[in-house]
Amino acid sequence: MSISTILNVTRNALFANQLAIDVTGGNIANVNTEGYSRQVPVFTATGNVQAGAASAQLSVEITKIQRMFDSFTELQSAQQIQRLGYCEARNDILKKVETVFNEVSGGKLSDALNEFWRAWSDLASNPTGQVERHAIIAISQSLADQFNFFADQIYNIQVSIDNTIKDVISEINNLTSEIAYLNTRIGQISGESGEANRLLDERSKLLLKLSELLDCHYIVDENNALNIYLPDGEAIVDGVTNYDLRLVKNSSSTFHDVYLSNANQTVLNSFLTRGERGRLGGLIMVRDDKLEDYRDKLDEMVKGFMKSVNEIHVSGYDQYGNPGICFFVLRTSGSESYARDIMLNPEIVGDRGKIVASSTVNGNGEKAGEVAALKDKLIMSNGIETIGSYYASFIGEIARDISQAARSVDYHRTVYEQLKQQKESIAGVSLDEEMINLVKFQLAYRAAGKLCQTANDLMENLLELVK
Repeated sequence: MSISTILNVTRNALFANQLAIDVTGGNIANVNTEGYSRQVPVFTATGNVQAGAASAQLSVEITKIQRMFDSFTELQSAQQIQRLGYCEARNDILKKVETVFNEVSGGKLSDALNEFWRAWSDLASNPTGQVERHAIIAISQSLADQFNFFADQIYNIQVSIDNTIKDVISEINNLTSEIAYLNTRIGQISGESGEANRLLDERSKLLLKLSELLDCHYIVDENNALNIYLPDGEAIVDGVTNYDLRLVKNSSSTFHDVYLSNANQTVLNSFLTRGERGRLGGLIMVRDDKLEDYRDKLDEMVKGFMKSVNEIHVSGYDQYGNPGICFFVLRTSGSESYARDIMLNPEIVGDRGKIVASSTVNGNGEKAGEVAALKDKLIMSNGIETIGSYYASFIGEIARDISQAARSVDYHRTVYEQLKQQKESIAGVSLDEEMINLVKFQLAYRAAGKLCQTANDLMENLLELVK
């Protein structure tokens, strides 16, 4: 082996180990950087010398800086954070519903209903009593107001969700735009045989953020571009191009539906909620399904309550001996929003003598007693539940939904944390391991320096001999 060959080997070894030390230093510096994947220098033997039938490797180089990354773990993490995002969105909204239908503290609807039945029972005992009639008006107005409040609060939560969906859509569009840009940069660097590890880490972080918000799936193509698709198969990131989601107001519900900018006019709501993944899907589901179901059941209860009271009230006689009028009315004629529109008949508010208590013109309290007896009548759910038991079942359903949502969040968060730890075991930086590598590369660098010194000594000896 010539001295020049030794010097070349020395130079390559110094460069390779210097780069390895730099990479190790970068790992140590980024030990606390979120989303950073550990870098590993890949040493490759290069060059050889022929000695008869034998050959020997002479030098070394670093052919690539490998990013420690497991695609399967990343796929699992993306899928799991989609489930977690969906459950967290549902749980957050149901907590707001819980504060509305609070049957633990004061001001409970069940208490207001009991006061309503009691007031009619008092009137049955004293049909001409003005104090009793005044109490019925006050309690009935309070009960109607409470129905209105519950319905308004459900609607207000839906409006709040609709506004949140706008923000989520904007964030999704920003993320897909950034991912498309990173696809461009990664393709350029890969095409120049360079390393794009930092950009790949950044893209992985964006993918996880997007997965938390949106039910989607992805593939990495031959150009190392990340292509992302919606559940219906429409692409939102296709290579270096991204397609925005957009919102269009639904004329019947006044809320917004989700569309894709590059597709035909297909509403994506059902696709986004079907798999129970992504924060956006969770928000749409609670807004359009769960809260609508709550409001329908509340309307059904108020409808049955209102109809039963009115049927008795119009079948009797008021204090003046006149046939009764509807006790409760709706603010908007023909409205189906019974809970939101129910109110005490203004005529009765203006004249409490129009409250019906008697079944005849003689002024008995039979009709008032019939209204009071509605408390125990099976008038709900096709005659199998009372008003009180129906409301208790309704509150129980809300409580079960809230409890189930909280359990789902805990479960999916635990699974996601386990996946994070698994990913960290592969891609995370261990300071102990990096310190060992640092010492190893430092010793190799020092040994290469010794080899250079040896080559220098050989050169000096050769020059002495020439002299």
